[in-house]
Amino acid sequence: MPFYNTNQENLEEASESSVKVAKQSDVIFALFEMTRTPMSPSMVYKALGQEWPITSIRRAMPNLTDDAKIVKTQKTTKGIYGKKEHLWALPQKPTTIEQPELFDF
Repeated sequence: MPFYNTNQENLEEASESSVKVAKQSDVIFALFEMTRTPMSPSMVYKALGQEWPITSIRRAMPNLTDDAKIVKTQKTTKGIYGKKEHLWALPQKPTTIEQPELFDF
């Protein structure tokens, strides 16, 4: 997961921030895998006990989408500030169909 160094942190601080960002994304992805339920950023925020700022969760979810770990759906729900938020979910795995054998040689 990328860390966006918008505060011009020095190398040591930026390195620590990058580790935290990766941990947050890993935890959020694990939550999706565990629940297997579509969730909005506010839902993730509440499920994680409001441990991280919602802005960090809002940053992590599109990053997870860029990594093809979760997908943004067209469904929405009311967030913690009363505004509509999109739901994200694990990607659907394509169904595979086995080709039947036509001849038995």
